[in-house]
Amino acid sequence: MNQTKKFPLWGKILIVVGVIVIALGAIFISPYNTMIEKEENVTTMQANIQTSLQSRLDKINELMPSVQAILDHESEVYKDIAALRSNMEGVAIDEDGNLTLDSNATTSDLEQADAASSQILRDINVAIEAYPQLQAQTVMQDFMTSVEGIENRLSVARDNYNQAVQDYNTYVRKFPNNIIAGIFGFSPKEKYQASDEAQDAPTVDFN
Repeated sequence: MNQTKKFPLWGKILIVVGVIVIALGAIFISPYNTMIEKEENVTTMQANIQTSLQSRLDKINELMPSVQAILDHESEVYKDIAALRSNMEGVAIDEDGNLTLDSNATTSDLEQADAASSQILRDINVAIEAYPQLQAQTVMQDFMTSVEGIENRLSVARDNYNQAVQDYNTYVRKFPNNIIAGIFGFSPKEKYQASDEAQDAPTVDFN
């Protein structure tokens, strides 16, 4: 009489373990991939802030050689540019002597550069009042037009970054995502803290 061959116990254990591993993998993989996507989005939004800030610095770089014959080198414009050159983390000087943001600048570096370059724009406004002949400079007219667009893009970039950070932080703090985040090293991020002066977009006014 044929006996039904029993499935070995170790085989059953392997099947159970395999099912558990697959289930845990499914639980971990989806949140992990989502965290990666949200973190990459934060990085992209930070890059947009850096691009807009560099555009602001580029316009300052373009302007200064054209007006240096008019501006007093003791003016606040030059003093603040000198401070930005020497004391600001994340800001470098290229081979032509222009202000440029370091490609590895942190969010904190960008916040400081934002505040400092915003102050330079305000100094330029004061300089225009002190040196009326600046208004006749074509480069100054171009500067004024360009700055308005740059400041609008920068404001949008700041808002988009903070929204991306909030979305990321909310996701990694939720249970059980917070456990997975802890295992794989995903930690909450700080929002972009623009100074009050930087948030109030500076303009160059000829009136």
